[in-house]
Amino acid sequence: MSLMWVSGIAREEQKTAWTTPMEQNMVIVTCVYSFYLTASQSPVAQLLTAELSPMEAMCIRFWYWLPAASSDSLSVHLKRSGEQEAALWQRSGLPSTGWEVAELTVSSPIQFRVVFKAAHVPDSMNSTVQLDDVSMKNGACSPLGSCDFETGQCTWTNVPQQDGHDWVQADGRFQGPPIDHTTQTPDGKFLLSPSLVQGQSSRAQVVSEWIQVKDTSSCLILWYHTDNSESATLRVYVRSGPSEEELLFQTNRSGPSWTRFSESIVKTPFFQVLIEADSTNSGYVAIDDIAVTSGLCPVNETSGAFTGCSFENDPCGWEDMSAGQFKWLRGRNATDAGPSLDHTLGTEFGWYMAVVEGRGPEGSAASLNSPTMQQASSTCTLHFYYHMYGGVQDELKVSLKQDSRDTLLWWQSGDQGDSWRRGEVAVGRTPDHFTIAFEATQTFIAIDDVDFSNCTLPEPQPRCPEDMFTCNNTVCVEHSRVCDFSDDCGDESDEISCDQQGVRDRCSFEEGLCSWNRSELDILGMHWTHTSGETAWPGRGPPRDHTLNTAAGHFIIPGPALTERGQMSEILSGTLLPSTNCTVRFYFYSLDDVIGTLTVRSRTYQSGVGDTVLWLKGQTHSYSWQRAEVTLTSTTNSKIVFCYQQGNGTRGLVAVDDISLSKACELDPNNSQLPTLPPTSAPPTTALPPTSAPPTPSTPPTKPCQDNEFFCWQSEVCILASLQCDYHIDCPLGEDEDTCGPCTFENGQCQWNDTSEGPNRWQRQMATNDTCPPTDHTTDTGYYMGVNSSEVPSLEARLQSPTLPPSSPYCQIGFHFHISGESDRSLGVIMQQADGGEAILWSRSHNTASQWSEERLPLGQQQHPYKVCVHSPLSAYGCSFEKDLCSWAQGTEDEIDWQRRSGSTESPDTGPAGDHTTGTGQYLYIESSLPSVKGNRAQIKSSLLPPAGEKGYCFSFWYHMFGATVGSLKMVLQTSNDVTKILVWQLSGSQGDEWRQAQRHVTSAPVHQVILEASVGGEAGDIALDDITLTPGPCPASDVCDFEEGSCNWQQQPDDNSDWIRHWGPTPNPNTGPDSDHTTHTPTGHYYYVPSSVDDLTGQTARMASPLYPAGKGACVQLWYHMYGRGMGTLNVYQQNEDGQKALLFSQAGDQGRLWRFAQASLVQHVKPYRIMVEGVKMAASTPVMTEEGDVAFDDVRVSDSPCTSPAFCDFESSLCGWSNVGGRVDQGDWLRGRGRDARPNTGPAVDHTTNSEQGYYLHVDNSLGQLGDQSFLISDVFQPATRGHCLTFWYHMYGSHVGTLNVYVFDRKTLTAGGGDGKAMLKWTETGDKGSRWQRANVSVDHDQPFWLMFVYQRKMDSGWKVALDDITILPDSCYSPPPPPIDPPHNGKRYGLHIMPSQCSSRHQSMADEPIVQNAVFDLYDCKIDGTQHGSVSSVSFYNNLYDSSSVTETPVDTSAA
Repeated sequence: MSLMWVSGIAREEQKTAWTTPMEQNMVIVTCVYSFYLTASQSPVAQLLTAELSPMEAMCIRFWYWLPAASSDSLSVHLKRSGEQEAALWQRSGLPSTGWEVAELTVSSPIQFRVVFKAAHVPDSMNSTVQLDDVSMKNGACSPLGSCDFETGQCTWTNVPQQDGHDWVQADGRFQGPPIDHTTQTPDGKFLLSPSLVQGQSSRAQVVSEWIQVKDTSSCLILWYHTDNSESATLRVYVRSGPSEEELLFQTNRSGPSWTRFSESIVKTPFFQVLIEADSTNSGYVAIDDIAVTSGLCPVNETSGAFTGCSFENDPCGWEDMSAGQFKWLRGRNATDAGPSLDHTLGTEFGWYMAVVEGRGPEGSAASLNSPTMQQASSTCTLHFYYHMYGGVQDELKVSLKQDSRDTLLWWQSGDQGDSWRRGEVAVGRTPDHFTIAFEATQTFIAIDDVDFSNCTLPEPQPRCPEDMFTCNNTVCVEHSRVCDFSDDCGDESDEISCDQQGVRDRCSFEEGLCSWNRSELDILGMHWTHTSGETAWPGRGPPRDHTLNTAAGHFIIPGPALTERGQMSEILSGTLLPSTNCTVRFYFYSLDDVIGTLTVRSRTYQSGVGDTVLWLKGQTHSYSWQRAEVTLTSTTNSKIVFCYQQGNGTRGLVAVDDISLSKACELDPNNSQLPTLPPTSAPPTTALPPTSAPPTPSTPPTKPCQDNEFFCWQSEVCILASLQCDYHIDCPLGEDEDTCGPCTFENGQCQWNDTSEGPNRWQRQMATNDTCPPTDHTTDTGYYMGVNSSEVPSLEARLQSPTLPPSSPYCQIGFHFHISGESDRSLGVIMQQADGGEAILWSRSHNTASQWSEERLPLGQQQHPYKVCVHSPLSAYGCSFEKDLCSWAQGTEDEIDWQRRSGSTESPDTGPAGDHTTGTGQYLYIESSLPSVKGNRAQIKSSLLPPAGEKGYCFSFWYHMFGATVGSLKMVLQTSNDVTKILVWQLSGSQGDEWRQAQRHVTSAPVHQVILEASVGGEAGDIALDDITLTPGPCPASDVCDFEEGSCNWQQQPDDNSDWIRHWGPTPNPNTGPDSDHTTHTPTGHYYYVPSSVDDLTGQTARMASPLYPAGKGACVQLWYHMYGRGMGTLNVYQQNEDGQKALLFSQAGDQGRLWRFAQASLVQHVKPYRIMVEGVKMAASTPVMTEEGDVAFDDVRVSDSPCTSPAFCDFESSLCGWSNVGGRVDQGDWLRGRGRDARPNTGPAVDHTTNSEQGYYLHVDNSLGQLGDQSFLISDVFQPATRGHCLTFWYHMYGSHVGTLNVYVFDRKTLTAGGGDGKAMLKWTETGDKGSRWQRANVSVDHDQPFWLMFVYQRKMDSGWKVALDDITILPDSCYSPPPPPIDPPHNGKRYGLHIMPSQCSSRHQSMADEPIVQNAVFDLYDCKIDGTQHGSVSSVSFYNNLYDSSSVTETPVDTSAA
């Protein structure tokens, strides 16, 4: 058998000549055809182009389809000079799933042909290799898998989806991001999965060509953008076969700009990338700039060689090396010495190192030494906190120890107050092994939170940019830092051969003053002095130099004879020839010197007339040498002058070292003298910035600018003072906007200051391969501000701007940010207004992959000065559970664990269908079915959280509690000493098949943990958690006032004679009032109540009014009320306009049972603002005796813009309306809101009654749970009596061979009356057994002369999977217009049923056929009934023992439906 290419249907496209070699014959094809293989005499078929001209690069694009037989192959070759070469592209071993595209770059210096070669294994099945749409174009193809989408989709093709959509090429004017990533313009192109029509959901997939890399690993990079609406999800897969896919990445958020994603693909040399988008409603996903490169993606590595310590668990290798009468000891709470609170936790439980008295000889200091460290970089900095209180003679020093040499770095003495203070000092370049020592001479000294930053040596790079210097060790260094006396390379190669680098004038002062000279203007004794650290310290200079970083190194200091204000000391360089952009680099030291002025000047006349100030030392206070550089341009000969001017008081420590001039500075070889005076005898002046006191040269200086002007000290020009800090650069070199907010952090912090509380702080860091991120945004190797990580709890790290001036309406702030994937922290931006208020502008809580991301935020018009604060907030302690438990941990005091899951839980009719975050992600849940048993608990605990403080934080989470036997969910605060536990939130029972949010404001707690605990209530009781967040300050205001944080501005009214009282826990009076609030269902939750007393007056009134609501706001007011007690009065709710006119919305009187009840009323549409007024009225005059059993309460008031749901009708499509499960351990299972067909056959409805579809909702009870006789109770709102009675209409569905009994009862207030009353709980309707798979209607007449409520009670017959359902319940004030019904017949013994409710036990009993109501002698108490006659603590629960079924006597005879 042989093969040949055969053309299919012709396509009118690009014309190219092809030949098919077979049996020496040639066929010329002049159109692009669809070619396929047919059987002939050879296992190989070849298809050739005509001869092509030589070319440097040509891109060939073609479509192919490989057969299902994996033995067939397709390859592409070049044929030159009659010789066919090795394959440039080949595909075999994997069948195609459809037409696939490929691109290939070819080049040839001579004429050539392109050959498509197909091979077929003879013993394999019949197959067809197909080829189509071959095209060629000049130039190279895009790299494999890469595309910027500017000219098309490259080799990325859409994958058809059933009911799906396609990715489309779009630009910024379409329904996606406003700009592309490639060009950052609206005209740039990207690939878009657009938003869809409202209510639709659709999927789009795009796949790359098959990518084959030489290495076994590659790096995938792409940029993505979403609208952050959570309505669209992006997923990235790697495909190594038709059905072999691995999820690399998933997200539905990108921030407001394009976000970078990168991921290494390992051990997969042959693969495709599949990108998928799920879009709904307004959600879109865009992708751009996809690239696939060889080798692994860069990773960040962190070195642990520099050992800091918080001392919380141990000393971290820090060791007490004391030999004298004092020693260092780890302690806390002032046990031996030191403060009562540590710095890390801010509590008495935190640890630190403190100095205590030892037993050694006197005269030596206590020494705490670090572990040995190696090779500190030139930027290495030590940070720590110290506490020195109570000892006047105390002294603390920090030293650098190298072999036998000690170098003092930092020192402090005396009483510094009863607080922790921050210390910071540069360790400096240290090429050998070293240790850091804290040395103290007295007690009352402690240290904490020692940390190092920017200490590791820079990492070698594969290649340095052209504008950077390449060190011998291939580290990259900026040219401006070469030969500046700082070993930035780490091997000193940037500090050798400086003559060759063009840097000729350098002075380290180790051998003297070099070419620097004392000034003739100095007075004797005021010259700059050459000295060393061991000579100058402590009175005249620092304890170490910069060059050698030792006490033996040399530097220069101002003349020691400077004592009076205005005296100056100068030192001058050699003469410089006219030059452009001459840069002077130097290091200066300034500590405790706030009165003197250090400047660098350019001098053109010997007398100092007309000196130009190039640089002015700010009010710095540092134990470290600091680098500075200035640039000057001069058209005449000049000298560089370092000038120090004495101020009032004692001079601090000031020094200069390591001066170097760039190669642009050309020295006069003759060192010519400068002219004495300028041509005209103008009075000499010295230009200084306005913030500095002017120097006093030989003649008095004059101001360089007018009073209303600002001096640009580098540019030597004057501008209007009003132009300083106006968000616009007016000075030629931008001096007017320095320290006004903008900052690259390359040369300092620009007055951005860390204002953090706790160990997590913002620090200026230099980017290296050991930092995260390894590059800064400005130069890749420069500086940025980063938050140091700490394992101890901290409120937040704050970086605060300088005070910013008022701004225009168009003002924005732009910044670049990075959040590492390993970090659990988040980032936020806050505006701090002049009045002290704060506004959250922006927040981000997920990582930015490996790149810096840009953000621009509108600040808007500000009438007053303000500040901007960048903070790393508490949200770091939150978790979405997408990857793991974050910083949360399983509890150890429980019986079961929380489990992570996606999708639905395993148990039917309980648990969520998906997570809350994305609907397809992960969440936590407890499995309530076996082996879990009722009462089992699962706990999850946060990490230690810092003290909440006065403002506290808002703890928010989402929960899902749905099922017939849902237990409880609690939120507990536990202090760090494991002693105190506070229940702050609790909820029990089914809350509907939806995710709900819970929020609690936590305040004034010490270091603590949050515990979320779920308990199992039964087999259908899965409870789920998701999306925990913590945000500083109180929780956001909602449209519900729950009174947890206060009164919500509700106010007592002055015209009443009693008061509403905000309260928590049970009310003081017995047999009345709630035991907990309605919001949290805990004793710590708050509500308002009016207390009752035997001294109350009839009709005594308490009124409380809401804040004003604007006219037109709200359509419905809703609240929960509690009216329990035999002395209950009346609760009224009014709507009162601002003129005092009021309308009664709701009224209820008398005992309504021991439970919170729901009330709602439609608002009167006012044209004026109005208030909601809640009025409590004491019991009526007809009551014989006033009692203490009349506490009325209300909670959770809400004004809604949605209309009230009618209490007369409920179709359960959106909620339970006013119907609710009794719960409270009274029943054994809840009524659930559900829809669709039951998973079990032959039971339950397939559709609801309202919509007659599987999408409609109904209520049902799952009969598969529980035991024989178990009951489920559904209770209505309270209805007022009507003259003609009421008609209850409902639809029920009872289908299954073992369906139990459904009853309808009527209750009223007399039912709840304690003591020999004639209350009645009347059975009005009953039905039992299988009624077929259809909805049936029932009418029940209710004729009551007082307020009443209804209860549906379902009782299980057998432990089986049968279901009963309810829908479309209506109760109207009218008769049912039916003839008087006969009495209800019992199933088999002629007895009627009543519902007996007793205080000790509750049961339903058989009664005789006498038509008498069932007498009640007790209160209907949903909390104080016993279970099986056993009291459980102070609160007991109701059990209904309804002996309707006796297993020895029950028959299957159904009861006729009738009214009762």
